[in-house]
Amino acid sequence: MKNNQSLAIIGGYDMISKAFFTECKKFNNNSIFINLNNNQIKNKKIYNFKIFQLKKIFETLKINKIKTLLFLGKINRPNLSHFKNDGEIEKYIPILLNSYQLGDGKILSSVLEIFIQNGFKIISPREVSKSFFFNSEELDELNSNKDAIDVGKSEKLLNEISKFDNAQAVVCVGGYIIAIEAAEGTDNLLNRVFDVRKNLNQLKFKAGMLVKIPKKSQSKLVDLPVIGLNTLRLIKKANLNGIAIYPKHTLIHEKRKVLQYAKKYELKIYDAAQ
Repeated sequence: MKNNQSLAIIGGYDMISKAFFTECKKFNNNSIFINLNNNQIKNKKIYNFKIFQLKKIFETLKINKIKTLLFLGKINRPNLSHFKNDGEIEKYIPILLNSYQLGDGKILSSVLEIFIQNGFKIISPREVSKSFFFNSEELDELNSNKDAIDVGKSEKLLNEISKFDNAQAVVCVGGYIIAIEAAEGTDNLLNRVFDVRKNLNQLKFKAGMLVKIPKKSQSKLVDLPVIGLNTLRLIKKANLNGIAIYPKHTLIHEKRKVLQYAKKYELKIYDAAQ
């Protein structure tokens, strides 16, 4: 982290955001976490709020003298019928309603803008710690023509469909797209790939790539792709060659373990941005 400023992580309290929070407290123990999901976390530095409790969130940030925010951790999509006026959120309901019709990316961008308008600074995860990202020395050279075709085709497809604010991940095998990520997430996508390859009698040979990249027009301050050890386990289960990512915009949970697992089972990790 560039300095020891206190900050607030706002989002869902999951494995990657928990790890980031631990890292933040190393630099400044006054940092806090505002958990917006329904799981109630008992910790004096963690505040559990409903997603519409904007007034309480602002008050909590003021009490803790925090102006710097990091949005991280999967947030469950809110049901607007559950929203309740709190003296602050109702000012922004029209904006949120309009964004809700345009997709999750637009909702998140609107939320960021609300905080910016109220004097808060939003930072990216890389400004907190680069230890959650791959560097170029840790990645493989994309010198396989077959992998290059699968990566290129997947990246092109993801960029084309990003205007629908939908998927961040695709699996391509031998130049054929066999699965596109839907609302179920990457782990379930890979489980579907296993079933498809099994039904096609393809599991006996190792081939294909998972490509997971940010949506083309999304903010790089929120909703970045995340991979971890379980991602690689499912890649191995589906007998794919590996994964391609944008390393500057992909969070890695337990990076050391991920690299060890990839080396042990000869799974490739490529830079799709090259």
